[in-house]
Amino acid sequence: MTRMTRARIPTLGPRVPTLDTRKVKPPPKLADPHYQTAEHKNWAEQVKRRAGWRCEYVEDGVRCERSRELGDQMYADHIEEVRDAPSKALDLSNGHCLCASHHTRKSHQARAARMSR
Repeated sequence: MTRMTRARIPTLGPRVPTLDTRKVKPPPKLADPHYQTAEHKNWAEQVKRRAGWRCEYVEDGVRCERSRELGDQMYADHIEEVRDAPSKALDLSNGHCLCASHHTRKSHQARAARMSR
């Protein structure tokens, strides 16, 4: 049985762009210079390699199954944030490998905890 595929009809975007009416624009996002150093990149590579390029997040006793092998983006994440513990920034025991969704979740939780202090 062959399936018929339909050609997609192209659509035009809006002709009038959205107007930003904020009086004060947010400053551009800048990466912390620490994350651009060769030392940090080496640290991140070692953390991800140690984890086998697989997410180390554990929920209800089950480890996440996402991995680079399955096409997922992996991040070397600091267990204790660099802002909170700068002396542990390049300590391998302060790092774990997380998939994009768990990295985002963990980062939001850490930011909320920092702001509540």
